Amino acid sequence: MSRERDAYRNIVENARKSFGSTQQEAIYDMTPQTNIKPNYVAAVIWTSVVSALVCSIFMGFLLYLVNESNIEENLTKAANHAVYSLEQMVKQQNIEIQTLRAENKKIHDYLKLWTPINNRLPPGVEERWKIKGYGVPRYETKSYQTCQEPGELWCSESFNE
Repeated sequence: MSRERDAYRNIVENARKSFGSTQQEAIYDMTPQTNIKPNYVAAVIWTSVVSALVCSIFMGFLLYLVNESNIEENLTKAANHAVYSLEQMVKQQNIEIQTLRAENKKIHDYLKLWTPINNRLPPGVEERWKIKGYGVPRYETKSYQTCQEPGELWCSESFNE
């Protein structure tokens, strides 16, 4: 602080000299000061104090804005709405899948009803082809123990030939 005080006194003294004199003389003392030492510790302390004050003021202002804008409530509402809409979509797709399964079952039963009887093989009978789909197939029983009564169609000797 003494350096500033000395500079102020020099300015005042030079102003008095220039006001009182009519001659052309050097108004300001232009001799350089050689013993100036910068005070780094004070500069660092003042800079950190000022930056802490400014940052705390702006952080307080930002926290006030966040509190007043209800960001947390808006995000919670948005998340709840997204979960609810996803649940509704899953339920709707589940209902559609169930209706499609019911339709597929009806179509399967309808096609099974209209399948010709000649193409339905009894249990235990296997179809043998020399070339698949060409010519007439042979029908062979898989095992001879499938017959419960001797008069059944697929147990007769003529059927195996």
